[in-house]
Amino acid sequence: MQKRPITIAFFVLLVLVPTLACNAMNDIFATPTPFDVIPIPYPVTVPPAPTRDPSLPPRWIEYERALSSVMLGPIGNTVPDLSRDHGLCEWIFMGGKGEQIYAWALCQNDEGTAVSAPVVIFLREDGHIYAVIMPEEGWGNIEELFPDPVVEMIYSNPFKADVAMQHIQLRRADPSIPPIIVLEGGVLP
Repeated sequence: MQKRPITIAFFVLLVLVPTLACNAMNDIFATPTPFDVIPIPYPVTVPPAPTRDPSLPPRWIEYERALSSVMLGPIGNTVPDLSRDHGLCEWIFMGGKGEQIYAWALCQNDEGTAVSAPVVIFLREDGHIYAVIMPEEGWGNIEELFPDPVVEMIYSNPFKADVAMQHIQLRRADPSIPPIIVLEGGVLP
């Protein structure tokens, strides 16, 4: 008679242990890991990438209009007229700090007047240009306008004005050609 309770206990143990083990294994394998693939409900909606307003001209045109307006306009003018073209420009960026962009530009109008100088481009919070400042004639205030590393760069003259002027002449012959900085894939701040 004693055999029966041990047999029943042994049988219960045989059934209970694998069941508990399977439940534990299910818990282990059900816990997601970084490598698990989580099913995605379909259809998937991906928001479109942000785009510029198609009615606006390309960003480089704003830079060219701002630079040419100030550099070829009246002396002392710092507020660019972005409503029209004033001439063709080539430029390089030499750095930036906050809303100030340091560049060297060469601009030429249709009559052949050309100006080459380092400039400070001031951007509004929305990224659009609201002012361009050139150094005084003779560059007497260059240290006031530019930080020391940019001043050193200016004095080492990194801007290739002859190449820029040749490219402006190419652009006069074919207005579909953009500035060198655009062709080289330069990022416009």
